[in-house]
Amino acid sequence: MTIEKFLQEKLQADLTKITHESQNSTFVGDSAKFKQKIFVKVFAQKGKFLTEKAVNEQLNTRVLDSFAVKQTQQFVLVMKDLAPTDIKGQITSDLAFKMGIQLARFHQTVKPFSGIYLNNRLFEKAKFDSNSLQNEEIKSRLLQVLALFTVRKADIAEDLTAHATTVLHGDVGLRNYKIVGGHLSLIDFERARMGVNYQDFIKLFYQDFRLNQGLITSFISGYQECGEEVVVTPLTQAFLIFITAIGIMKYTEKIVDEPFKEIGKQMLATCFSFLGVGSHDSDKANMHALIFTN
Repeated sequence: MTIEKFLQEKLQADLTKITHESQNSTFVGDSAKFKQKIFVKVFAQKGKFLTEKAVNEQLNTRVLDSFAVKQTQQFVLVMKDLAPTDIKGQITSDLAFKMGIQLARFHQTVKPFSGIYLNNRLFEKAKFDSNSLQNEEIKSRLLQVLALFTVRKADIAEDLTAHATTVLHGDVGLRNYKIVGGHLSLIDFERARMGVNYQDFIKLFYQDFRLNQGLITSFISGYQECGEEVVVTPLTQAFLIFITAIGIMKYTEKIVDEPFKEIGKQMLATCFSFLGVGSHDSDKANMHALIFTN
């Protein structure tokens, strides 16, 4: 029996599968069991399942049921359907401001929970992940940058220990901002983890804002409107950009995505510029747009 058929029988629902970018399967449909329209998310990994459940239970009353499917070794979260709609058109300064507000509220509301991924030992993980890459040129560049950051490891580690106290969304991007009931909302919490708030900005600024200084400034203004601040040092910020770049390089070795890979290279250029190695004017501009002073 397929997972879809199993769910339809168990939930007494007429489900339609939704195309989703992640490795999870998602379904939506009317359920006679719950007497409402439901959204069903099927996870391959228990950790992401528990994380999504825990964050939703802090933020809302969406969760209706959760269970494991022994036959397929999958995990199922059943929630009220929010009927979210995508954001249309270009990102404006006003929208970026509101996106900053929503992320600040997430950071303020969600508290650490049992089993949350701690996202620590970043230097050790950076070395391991860099060495695991097959592309020798990229591996060499990553290890070169890591060596430069390692000289300042004590300062960075102290800063991370002091400020890695935020529950991060973990995948902040335009695709995870939706319109729900006429209001802007964040969705998809399975990658939530502990860390420094600045980590949640990085991919958004590079991938969706395309390093547009006006959008970045508006976003930060919205974030600060709620009383939140970027408190880690510029050195630590640059190191976290580097950590994000490694993740992108790992991902694009498994799944071909040249535009995303180029974003990772842009991040590396920012790091080189910050560290004073082979800086170009465009790299310096990127650095000033992304590194915030206290």
